Amino acid sequence: MEKKYKADNGQANLYWGIAAIILLGVVIYRFMHDESIWNYILYFGFVILFMMSTTIKEYTITTLNFLEIRYVLKLFPKNRRIPIGDMVGLKKIKKNQLRIDKVLGYEVLLVNASDIDALMAELKERNPRIIIAGEDEE
Repeated sequence: MEKKYKADNGQANLYWGIAAIILLGVVIYRFMHDESIWNYILYFGFVILFMMSTTIKEYTITTLNFLEIRYVLKLFPKNRRIPIGDMVGLKKIKKNQLRIDKVLGYEVLLVNASDIDALMAELKERNPRIIIAGEDEE
């Protein structure tokens, strides 16, 4: 069974949605008043393109011991996998940011603040060698 954790997608998706609604209103207004709308249609097209390229993510811990980053909405989705065995350490940067130190490099994930502790516990359970920053060593 896979466990899924939602990402904290920020407010970028909300702002792109508001921009799309405003530009759609401008296109309709210009069309109703017989003005040139081609520039605004082009702008609206770019807003839709950027909206589709902003990511809505969820993190899934698969049965094959990967932390998979799934893009629920993206123009060209390509899921990424981080092997749990390659993880060395975990650290909360902010209330919704999790830094994963890997054997080669690191990743910073934006996770919902309510899910971050459960995600850390699940990763620690899957790989007991992971060191959690701030946790007392024995």
